[in-house]
Amino acid sequence: MSRQSAATLALITALVSLGALSMSLYTPSLPAIAAEMQTSPAAAQRTLTSFLAGFAVAQLVIGPLSDQLGRRPVLLGGLVAYTAAGLFCAAAPSIEALTLGRFLQGFAACAGPVVGRAVVRDLFEGEAAARAFALVGTALALVPALAPILGGMLQAQFGWPSAFLALAAVGAALLAVSGARLRETLSERLPGAVRPTRLVRIYGELLRNRIYLGHALAGGLVFGGFFGYFADAPFLFIGELGIAADVFGFLMVFTVIGYAAGSYLSGRVAGRLSRRTVILVGTGLAVAGALLLIALAGTLSVARVLGPMTLYTLGFGLTLPQSLAGALGPFPRVAGSASAMLGFIQMSAAGGASLLVQLVYDGTAETLGYVVLGLSLAALLGYLTLARPGAPAMTGGPHPGESPR
Repeated sequence: MSRQSAATLALITALVSLGALSMSLYTPSLPAIAAEMQTSPAAAQRTLTSFLAGFAVAQLVIGPLSDQLGRRPVLLGGLVAYTAAGLFCAAAPSIEALTLGRFLQGFAACAGPVVGRAVVRDLFEGEAAARAFALVGTALALVPALAPILGGMLQAQFGWPSAFLALAAVGAALLAVSGARLRETLSERLPGAVRPTRLVRIYGELLRNRIYLGHALAGGLVFGGFFGYFADAPFLFIGELGIAADVFGFLMVFTVIGYAAGSYLSGRVAGRLSRRTVILVGTGLAVAGALLLIALAGTLSVARVLGPMTLYTLGFGLTLPQSLAGALGPFPRVAGSASAMLGFIQMSAAGGASLLVQLVYDGTAETLGYVVLGLSLAALLGYLTLARPGAPAMTGGPHPGESPR
């Protein structure tokens, strides 16, 4: 890999990590936000759900917009809005204002991952794309490992607004670097890409494509389980077990190590094992981790949660890069729109999982186990059903100018 390609991948990794950073940096502060704003844990958790909702909705606009206007202007505009939203959240006087600010922050933050994934699709194809996504995924694993540690320290020293000030600073830094370093990678703009009638047609055809939908569900549903855990973990570890916020951050490293190992292995076996084999093994491991979490849920302890969830995230890491490459590969002309729908599915699953764990929370890990089991089983069965060999690629007519491969 050339030095220029490595630098571009490093920047893409930072951009793709913006969503994960925005979710995980402030998680150690959730109990403190609930206490300081005199609200319930569920209301504090809804600030995460609100972020995910904004992130999911924006995917459907920002992806096509990048197909029409180009990757660079859409990314830079999103980073400006993201920085402003971080400052708004830091100054929020109430839980309602913070929830609104998080929605706006999520809407703006999705420019990084959507454009980042589309840039990978612009520059790489086939096995090279799978390896690039795996490399990004391996490096990306550092974010949910390190961000809660930093967030816990910020919470212990300065209180919850400091997390949002830090996110605003990251947005400003990425804006400066992207403006100076990222060239336009879209070779052919797509006029009228954001017309409502066109968007409905394109998204409808993507969702009727069995190959696309099978891969999107495999990665997206397991992704949802991972962020359901992120929403629940602060209240299990800090609220129920009394672990300090800064110590909590270090505990999150274990599950992220599982994801990093899985993502690394996913890249190493690209070209040696079929994509289907890797995805089936990955989703199978996620199911096994969820079952183990339920089996050990009788007594709440750090080890009884971290062990099963590390197995779950190992499967998640194996699955995600292959599912991204499998979903985006057949659609080079509408990579932005395909990336947008992929992100919408991922974030909808994550938002639904975080909302569900709020509704069923009972102070134990058992309810979390059933949530992640349902999502991982749906991922496995959905992939087996939709992306099976020999199945017709489309459930309706073919996409104009596109053919699955």
